[in-house]
Amino acid sequence: MTRFTAPTPTRGSAPSHSPPDLHFAPGIGLARSLGWFSIGLGLAELLMPRKIADLSGVGHPELVRFYGLREIACGIGILSTGRPAGWLAARVAGDAVDLATVGAAMTSACSERRHRAVLASAALAGVTALDVMCAAQLEAAASLEG
Repeated sequence: MTRFTAPTPTRGSAPSHSPPDLHFAPGIGLARSLGWFSIGLGLAELLMPRKIADLSGVGHPELVRFYGLREIACGIGILSTGRPAGWLAARVAGDAVDLATVGAAMTSACSERRHRAVLASAALAGVTALDVMCAAQLEAAASLEG
């Protein structure tokens, strides 16, 4: 009669050498949404720079058009890679530049321009918070893969 013995449990399992499935990483859905948002905002800045400059209180349509190109590049970068953390970091850097630009507009002598810059900075702060949160989630997921 053969005696059955249960397999002995091992401590941990062998590491997987397959690439991690980042399609379900925390933050990936938000990253995709931010990518599309970036493209949409970039197109608006590129096609209607004077209107965006007026709405934001910036007053420099040429600068807004340049920022639109940056937004489109970041959006395409986010959507075209399975690891968009670097592109989200680029968005955060762009947000800092945008906040500095709008901050400079807050020193305007024109009260209407200052008011618009304050509103634009509030919107930028919200988007910046999303960008920072998403970049942090993607960096954390990337660090878990070793």
